[in-house]
Amino acid sequence: MTDRNILLLLRQINICLGLYENEKLAANGTTFAQIFLLNEIFSMAPLPVCSTDLSEKVGFTRSSISRTLKELRKNGYVKMEIDEQDNRKKYIVLTEKAYAAEEEVKAYMKNLNHCLIREIPEHSLAGIELVLQTILDNIQPEILRRQVQ
Repeated sequence: MTDRNILLLLRQINICLGLYENEKLAANGTTFAQIFLLNEIFSMAPLPVCSTDLSEKVGFTRSSISRTLKELRKNGYVKMEIDEQDNRKKYIVLTEKAYAAEEEVKAYMKNLNHCLIREIPEHSLAGIELVLQTILDNIQPEILRRQVQ
């Protein structure tokens, strides 16, 4: 397989994921980024979560996290609380609306993951994950280098 095929396959996967997400999430007015972040916040609870912690865990830029959190706040899923000891630090707090949607969010993520790995033998998954992580590790320094320049 050539680099060209890998790039093409990654691009096609990305497009298909976008179409899948739009189809599944259009009805409730959320985006994949919102569902993904909610799922990650649920996984970090009950610890206090700040956007920096979230950014480090999921590998999104802080500006991307901020945009998505702004939409989640607007839609009533999270609110922000200022740290009493450090007024510069804000914590992400899940609302009742978020907790009401928790099972649906987790089910969506589980179904998407199942869809992605369906028919892939269990013994192959670790190798695939390692290869994808290596691809990500290869491209991330390039992105960071361009942001600094």
